[in-house]
Amino acid sequence: MIDIHSHILFGVDDGAKDYDESVEMLKAARKAGFDKIIATPHVRSPHYNKQKAQKALEELKPVAESLGIELIQGYEYNISALTDDTIEGAMQFCTEGTKTILLEMNGSQLVSNWERVVIHFQREGADVIIAHPERYPILYSKPDIVLRMLEVGCKLQVDIAVMLQKGLFNREKKFVKNLLKNNYVRWVSSDAHSAEDYKDFAEAFRKYADKRMCLADRNSYKELIK
Repeated sequence: MIDIHSHILFGVDDGAKDYDESVEMLKAARKAGFDKIIATPHVRSPHYNKQKAQKALEELKPVAESLGIELIQGYEYNISALTDDTIEGAMQFCTEGTKTILLEMNGSQLVSNWERVVIHFQREGADVIIAHPERYPILYSKPDIVLRMLEVGCKLQVDIAVMLQKGLFNREKKFVKNLLKNNYVRWVSSDAHSAEDYKDFAEAFRKYADKRMCLADRNSYKELIK
């Protein structure tokens, strides 16, 4: 099982604060069933310090390996970074050893040219995964945009722990439930910022998700299949 979206690297964003917290997250991730984790720190500027993230990853690798986890460098690239970047430049933030990019929309909205951005990435050979579409409220009332994302070849990645949220009128939960019902979800992941997030993932995954949503196939992350 692969967690394609995790803020497990310490000291690089709003995820793990220090080495010890990263280790606790690794232990919780293993307990949740993961044997591969793509570490995806936030990238909101083309001037992001990749060396800092890579140093944290290298420090964690021995612990990860001792737990039976392969730790892979990736990024959560925010579309707003393209204000000062080019598609070619953004390609450096694909997951290590692949041409797959985890693309985050800006805030709660979609930029008007999102489709053109996706197509430009694809022209560079990229496989585009849309991070947590449940956080973009415009999609709740415009399912045609979701369908268009799928039509142009995007994969949708949801934070499955949303399904544990309480309340009859929880819009995020209702939206994810509909995505799952319609078989629109390609990836479920933890989007973990703490060990507790992995515990929530494990519970939600057991209740609501399909194991195939955490496995690589010929159309997505095929490079990670051994």
